Amino acid sequence: MIASGRMDLWSDWPDQPENTQRLVGQFLRLRHNELGSPRRFLEAARKLRHDQNSPYQVPDEIPDNAVTCVIARHGQHPLELAQRLLEEAETKYLQGRRPLPVAGPGKYSFGWHGESTVELPITVHGATVAPVVLDTAGKVDDVKVSPAELKALANHLAQVSGTSPWQSGIIEELFDKLRDVDDLPVTELLLRAGGIRLLNAPTGVGKSVLTRLLAVHLARQGVPVAIVVGTIHDALSAAEQIADEEDTARRLTASIEHDLAVLGTPARCVALVSPRRLDEKATQAAERGEWDRFDQLGYGCVLPALTVDGPPPAAPDEPCTSLRALPEPDQEETSPDKKGRQAKADADQRYACPMLSACGRHRGFHNAAAADIIVTNHHNLIHGTVPIPVRVDGIDHSRMPVLEFLMRRCPVLIIDEIDLLQSNMFDAGARQLVLAASGGRQELPLAQLDTQRTMLMPAEDREVFPALSRTRFLADQFLNYVLEQDLWLEADLDRPGSGWHVPGANDRMLLQALFGVEDAIDGIAPEIYEQFNALFPDTREVNGGTPPRKMRKVATLLRAVVSNDTGQDRIREVTHSLHRTLARRVRDKDLRRAVVNALLVRTWLGALHQSLTRLTFAVSSPGTELPAARVLADKLGNFVQHATIPYGPLGYLLFGFRVDKVSDPYPQGKLSVQAIAGDPHTTIAQLGGTVALATAGVQRIVLGLSATAFFPGAAREHIKAEVTYAMTDAAPGAFTTRAGKALDEEFQAIHIGGRSESQKPDAIRELGKTLWDQHLDRHLRKLAETAPDRELCMLVGNSYKHAALLGAGIASHVGDPSWVAVVVPKDHRSSAVALPSGVVRVTVEDLEALPREYPNVKVCIAPLSLVARGLNILVPGDQRSALASVWVCVRPPTQLTDSAEMFASVNSHALNIGIPGPDPAAVLNEQRQAAFSRLYHILASDPRFSRLSRVLKAEAVAGMLVDLIQLAGRARRGGTPVELYLVDGAFHDAKFGSDLPGLLRFYYDNLTPASQRALSRIYGSTLVSWLDFAGIDHTSEDDNR
Repeated sequence: MIASGRMDLWSDWPDQPENTQRLVGQFLRLRHNELGSPRRFLEAARKLRHDQNSPYQVPDEIPDNAVTCVIARHGQHPLELAQRLLEEAETKYLQGRRPLPVAGPGKYSFGWHGESTVELPITVHGATVAPVVLDTAGKVDDVKVSPAELKALANHLAQVSGTSPWQSGIIEELFDKLRDVDDLPVTELLLRAGGIRLLNAPTGVGKSVLTRLLAVHLARQGVPVAIVVGTIHDALSAAEQIADEEDTARRLTASIEHDLAVLGTPARCVALVSPRRLDEKATQAAERGEWDRFDQLGYGCVLPALTVDGPPPAAPDEPCTSLRALPEPDQEETSPDKKGRQAKADADQRYACPMLSACGRHRGFHNAAAADIIVTNHHNLIHGTVPIPVRVDGIDHSRMPVLEFLMRRCPVLIIDEIDLLQSNMFDAGARQLVLAASGGRQELPLAQLDTQRTMLMPAEDREVFPALSRTRFLADQFLNYVLEQDLWLEADLDRPGSGWHVPGANDRMLLQALFGVEDAIDGIAPEIYEQFNALFPDTREVNGGTPPRKMRKVATLLRAVVSNDTGQDRIREVTHSLHRTLARRVRDKDLRRAVVNALLVRTWLGALHQSLTRLTFAVSSPGTELPAARVLADKLGNFVQHATIPYGPLGYLLFGFRVDKVSDPYPQGKLSVQAIAGDPHTTIAQLGGTVALATAGVQRIVLGLSATAFFPGAAREHIKAEVTYAMTDAAPGAFTTRAGKALDEEFQAIHIGGRSESQKPDAIRELGKTLWDQHLDRHLRKLAETAPDRELCMLVGNSYKHAALLGAGIASHVGDPSWVAVVVPKDHRSSAVALPSGVVRVTVEDLEALPREYPNVKVCIAPLSLVARGLNILVPGDQRSALASVWVCVRPPTQLTDSAEMFASVNSHALNIGIPGPDPAAVLNEQRQAAFSRLYHILASDPRFSRLSRVLKAEAVAGMLVDLIQLAGRARRGGTPVELYLVDGAFHDAKFGSDLPGLLRFYYDNLTPASQRALSRIYGSTLVSWLDFAGIDHTSEDDNR
């Protein structure tokens, strides 16, 4: 339990002395990630019997596979022993993280292949790199802030800056409606260290104003604060998301700096963004003539001028810490016999650039270490690293995660869009790596590791070699089989890409064909799944079990095909034998062909999953310091940000595999793996507790803000913590949900969701035409009479293509095509959909200025995920939203087969099991069993939405509701009412139990009374709108309250 980081499951944990809590935090920082896996922890514990120096022992009569506990023989107080062992581990830990030596005069190579050479002059002799000096701030137990203090600060800011005191009014309105966990009015914010404090409030009520004023107030009290902002445009590419987050951070920083300046406060506010973005942002500032900003962002690298061979370094890939010394000619002559491990280690030794402290690229970290308010973004918090030396409490480290940097500097963290941060962490935990490739010359990490492992000592190599050789065999051979069409991951063999495939994705079909399970929707008996898993070598080894007698030959064949004991390729022989063995059980030839393929793919990828897990543990060990090992460890599970709680209840990495291929001029392609690790739910819930202890050694105050932080059942977004403060959207009629169906010529609702992709373009175009004729024209005419300054509707689909198709359909029926605006990609790539002349094309950056720049536009169409959060389209010169209604034209897709979605579902379901108690290990085991149960349930389900179990449908609907509430929030700025229309007929078709009203009833009826009350307390009229739409009687519940 302790090794897994799940201290939250122990009811007595909060009562432990601070020294004990710090000791546990130190252990979690130093222990290797693999010990967080129950299986690997058990293996490590069982190995103690073979270590003569171990302080623990196992009775001789107990076999290794029966060991469940060890006996202490050290004769010391356990905590004193732990402290001494941790001191030894700390010494080793710091030895492996010493700052790099600084490069002196001479020639150095850089680049992925060392293809470039720089020659440093004699003037750099003796150069040093000044570390970032960071002292860990002391613990702040709690912070109390009254609305009167914040209003006084807002009024003072307005007075000294000569502006309207509008912020004071927003704070007053926010606190007038804010309620605590007991639904009582909030007279002051009380924020305590440990865990996380949540503030849930509707969009547009002043959360950003609260954040700014609270940060300034605390900074004036001498309490450093970190503010973490999220992305505005969720559907942008990863690079665009990062750029957008950083722009948001810089804008907020500028606002706070202005506030501090007018107050005459000496406190400093800085934006902490990745140095990899500085050159791009500086160039943009110069192009716009923003020279003050250019001075803040610009830096100069001298290495291009000193490059003597190969391409010079270019932003953002300057070799600040990756120079490698080239031997002098006289050294090569005098030491021709210098070989072996030492020579290779010397060749791999990296050096820091001697100008690292002077070029200005990393000055942001120095500024942040002394700042009172630090503003950063979600991506930087999750992925970010301080890549230069940091002197922490007098001890030098070569680098440091941004999360640790902020935890050490700031006793208070304020995180905006906290649910989006959690959701992004599931994607952030999904790293990709190419395992095998055919065609062309490629240097793959596995091949590089195979070459570099000769640098290892035998004791280290013996751990790496078995897992590495097996992984290479399984990966290379599987790719060969797919390219030769002996195996396939998709039914269409001509498709260039397979999509992500999780081992077990075809379990439903196999259970039906081999075990007679006709309907896997409501779950499968555990004994059936145990027999089924016993067919496959990887799951049989983990779970035990015996296959049915008539299926034992199948199990034997599957075990043989991945053994490689004979060194022969047996895939076709085994395939033939499986066909013969299953001929009577599966009589249809086409079905049997699919079953045999699914069995072999499940076996092969399951074995690859197992060997990759072992390889990940092996290369992540402290003794395996190789470049290729670092790449593997980074990609396949050694995530610094998740190290405190490295695995969810599953207890291991979840892998997805993908094959991309071409057949011209001959079959070639690559096999990639996506590994998902971590426990975002618990990590977020314990940011100020266990995570802070492991990173900074003290607990921290963390305040998370969002409009949808609490939504039970939403696997990615729901925060597993109590909502400390909530502002209910209580205004009657503020949020209204309507059907909005568009009917075809036969008076049937036009369906988009559930159609094949080939049928959707024509249907969406027709939907646009019909929607205008039946609804939008009349709706806009009414708005022109009642609210002419808000005569604007937002329509959403699921992609840019959907937006263009809807736009083309509507524009063909409107009186003036310039009434229609369609959001197009920023890169201006060509579209398969031709928009009529006159339609306004805008990018997401143009949306907020739409009413001002394009006042003629009445209908704006965009992808849902692009506009669901953070977008403010306001009436010009006003703080009210210009949007009067939102129309969801295509049902959002469910992606349970996506590995990140699957991991979120499994994690969320398992964490709902059990409560903290005196036996946390038992609770953890219950959660692990629940995780496996949910994983098997998903794998045994038909991925089509209409065929999912109601439990999985309800979970998908909960996530959908979060998106729709956030989307409707775009029209709630300034307290304006919004109408949300659900257009797609798929929302309303009850044929397969997939209609949204029916699923809402199922979702709501299966919530606990406490969760129903909490939803009512938090969402008020928004929830009432959904309940009315679903036909749920909530009046009696209101009376009972």
